Amino acid sequence: MKERNLSRRRMLQVSVGGVVAAHLALPGRSVAAPLRRPSRQAAPADLAYKGEVEFWDWEFAARQAAVDALIQEWKTKHPDVTVKTTVQGYEDAGTKLLTAATAGEGPPFANVHFNWRVDLQRAGVLAPYPADLFAYDELISTPFNRDPKTGNIYTSVFANYTDQVYFHLPLLEEQGIGPEQIPRRWDDFMKLAVQLTKRNGDRIEQAGWTLNHYYSREWIWTTMVYQQGGFLWSEDGTQALWNSDQGVQALQMIQDVYHTHKVDNPDFLGMFDAWGNRVAAMYISQGYTGSGWEADYPEITDQWSTAVTPTFSGGPTPAWGLMTPEEGVCVFTKAAPEVQAVAFAFIKDLLGTDEQRVRWALISNGPPDKQALVGNPEIVQNDLGRSIATQAETLPYRINYGERPLEAEQIWRTMFDEVILNKTAPKAALDTATEQMNAALKESGKPRLFTERAYKPPA
Repeated sequence: MKERNLSRRRMLQVSVGGVVAAHLALPGRSVAAPLRRPSRQAAPADLAYKGEVEFWDWEFAARQAAVDALIQEWKTKHPDVTVKTTVQGYEDAGTKLLTAATAGEGPPFANVHFNWRVDLQRAGVLAPYPADLFAYDELISTPFNRDPKTGNIYTSVFANYTDQVYFHLPLLEEQGIGPEQIPRRWDDFMKLAVQLTKRNGDRIEQAGWTLNHYYSREWIWTTMVYQQGGFLWSEDGTQALWNSDQGVQALQMIQDVYHTHKVDNPDFLGMFDAWGNRVAAMYISQGYTGSGWEADYPEITDQWSTAVTPTFSGGPTPAWGLMTPEEGVCVFTKAAPEVQAVAFAFIKDLLGTDEQRVRWALISNGPPDKQALVGNPEIVQNDLGRSIATQAETLPYRINYGERPLEAEQIWRTMFDEVILNKTAPKAALDTATEQMNAALKESGKPRLFTERAYKPPA
């Protein structure tokens, strides 16, 4: 059996562990405030600036190729403007960008992960998008991206992600199970996971449902809280509600994966290695994780597919769970107005057409940010494992939580270690975690941009 780590892109794309220390504090406002329309800043037409404009990004080969292609097109349309791309390792990109931007340095525009963006927005270093840059009313992300104080938007979205079930077709077929038989209720799903688990004494040889990946635990816990009608934060954004009945039930289910149902073991392979090596029948994680199985484990191409994440009720309400955006390019106020105009013109070419949004959906392996494009024939034809279609089915019932506080990750990591490794009672672990998060919220004094309560399920 080969043991390979999944590429840095999929393992670290949503991590902000390297920038936890970067806390930026500036005034803001509760998300409950009424929204206003963005300021009427016209989208750029002719570019007055001549010269070089730097764009920062982090490593992701497919995105770099797409950006490089656009830069080549730009040379024909704007021969006097050169866009220079600086690509950094993901582990360092967030720290460098946060440090530079808040010091009034760094590039005029950059690719900014959604976990970093809120602190930059709160610090007042982001320039608002022109009101006519995109048709915002057509975009899924608009209600969550508008600043609650000004109504301005400071970012763009390449695609949207939800958690979903990934399964190996041959491993299910061994048990006489077809892909249409993946249950939509948690109770039934756990029974299937038990059926697909293979053991040799106390040793797992095949995990029925592998969960040995921190971020997948974080996302599925949040999803299960939302599925029960719970929220992570108080309405005024000042308190964590993690130790609610919904939070305890969700964490209990994660503990039961290991210690009651025993369909995985914390000493077993990491989630991606186990699944890639076909010693895990299923995993649940966000849609971006399917974007590179062909490259990392080509031998399993066409041998896997996806299904929707189960819910407690078997249906989509009160919510199907969490969604997270694949953000997005931001422009910085430090840049002169004519340089900002170049950046916004580039962003419009990057994401302003249906053709480009379809392209980014396929690159990102997530539904496009425009609901009308979900069934686009090009997406349907190239949707490996039906990953985009599966996410799109649940997307209308998903909650965007807005800010994910940088302080939360280490607290959550410790919480999961307690319940999985030390078998601590979920309520006790959550009481401790909630107390720590509330202390961090109070100490920071920062108003938070939580958007989870803006969610309204479809009629």
